Amino acid sequence: MSNITDSTTKYLDCLNLDLEKPSYNYLEQICHAQLNIFPFENISKLRFFRNHNYNNFEIPSFELFTKNYIEYNFGGTCYTLNSNLMILLREIGFDCHHVMLGEEHMGIIVRIDNERFYVDCGAAAPFFKPVRFENNYENISPFGKDEVYIIPEEPQRNRYKYVRYTNGKQSGKTWHFNSRKVAKVSDFNDVIEKSNKPNAPFMTILRCQLYQTRKQRSVSLVNNKFGIRYSNGETSVETLSSPEEIRAVLSEEFSLPKIPVIEAIEVLKTLNIDIFAQSTN
Repeated sequence: MSNITDSTTKYLDCLNLDLEKPSYNYLEQICHAQLNIFPFENISKLRFFRNHNYNNFEIPSFELFTKNYIEYNFGGTCYTLNSNLMILLREIGFDCHHVMLGEEHMGIIVRIDNERFYVDCGAAAPFFKPVRFENNYENISPFGKDEVYIIPEEPQRNRYKYVRYTNGKQSGKTWHFNSRKVAKVSDFNDVIEKSNKPNAPFMTILRCQLYQTRKQRSVSLVNNKFGIRYSNGETSVETLSSPEEIRAVLSEEFSLPKIPVIEAIEVLKTLNIDIFAQSTN
């Protein structure tokens, strides 16, 4: 445990956590900190896309991931966030592996004392603690009216599904997965490549989301709509009218002053996407 790398120390510093022995409580602290520190965002993705001549996306290395946060307040989307989180967990002694949900989403299974837990900090979803999906079939991961369920389908065959509801309606796809089927990052190569084509979902919008549990809220930017979801279920939405207003909101409300959002808006323009025109339809 004393031989951790400088990159691991930097990651834990970003999370404001000390090194501890692997345990459920420590894993919960990591999940909670991760969702409050690293934003779910595609600004880094758009910037990478531009800087690499609009092709060949690569997941940032473990070293680059923390460097990008320190320099630019970057987090990332599913593959960047969860792949680097699992490297951290392994570095500090957790027994874990990736799992593929719905042939596209990257989750993490962590084993502690012969029990498996589902961990996911890459879906902008309220997984503030590891999910006890094997022994608690009534589990729910909620924040306000945003709720995620890991539901058994054939638990004897290790088959489960991930379903998310917002305001009582299903949000996104149902993802099916086998909790014991180990996935490698390379297994996601094809879907990662597709997710970085110019017409892919996170290449056609501006997106940033961050939990602020001390303020009992989640902040969200979708194009020029700034939304706040409170833990009591209340929500508010404000329409922003300029790139400078968006930059100010990310700095002041999200506490992400270094994130180069105006660059990302310019990249979307080169892809013929006007976030202000789209969002007013």
